[in-house]
Amino acid sequence: MNKFLLQHGITMQIPCILLLSFLLLAHGCSAPDVSGIKPPGVQSGLKSNDGAFVVEWETNPAPIPVNEFFVIDARVLDAGTGSPATDIELSVDAAMPQHRHGMNHTPSIERVGPGHWRVQDMLFHMPGDWVIYFDISRNDVIRRAQVSIEVD
Repeated sequence: MNKFLLQHGITMQIPCILLLSFLLLAHGCSAPDVSGIKPPGVQSGLKSNDGAFVVEWETNPAPIPVNEFFVIDARVLDAGTGSPATDIELSVDAAMPQHRHGMNHTPSIERVGPGHWRVQDMLFHMPGDWVIYFDISRNDVIRRAQVSIEVD
């Protein structure tokens, strides 16, 4: 058999290539890791513009509906310690930069725990690209975390 392979210019490269191809195919068919995937609407790791705070937020319902009220639950964490930021104030707003307008309804915001706020009556009155602004105030300094989202 080896004499046949050598006479026809076939070496051990082909069996190695076949084995490698099989291993790559088997790896590609494995199930993806979904352990870090969050339910729809849950967002985390949104940093303020100076990196001092992290905002975790989720909407109810999710995804955000068009022209229907929704709620945002927001948690603001100290980026250095990961603990809830308790000596701050939070305001939340949204706008459509391409259309040069914001929401046509003013939401209400309430502190519901240490570093935790609930924003009621958010309303995106039309589909398109929106930006949600989380303005974090401490000692008369405002830091902003913002996220762009598309609403269908």
